[in-house]
Amino acid sequence: MKLGNKIKKIVSIDSENFRIRLKFTDDVVGVVDLSHLFFKPKNLTAEIVKGNLFSKCYIESGSLAWPNGFELCADSLKMNLRKKAESKAS
Repeated sequence: MKLGNKIKKIVSIDSENFRIRLKFTDDVVGVVDLSHLFFKPKNLTAEIVKGNLFSKCYIESGSLAWPNGFELCADSLKMNLRKKAESKAS
């Protein structure tokens, strides 16, 4: 997988299930499931849950970010989308 991916747009946010639909700069669109980070939150993710900040995410320098400083790399998010697609195909 080519590195250096960037997120172009947040298409939709499902705060209840901790999922975000993203569009990348290469026009790939997919739903990223972040429940593994937020159902049992620690540290910065706990702050996001306690403050009801999940839906306050935004794009900063092509990455997914929250007001408390928590960021997720676009490359890792896209890699998760790719793995999800590959597992569905097999």
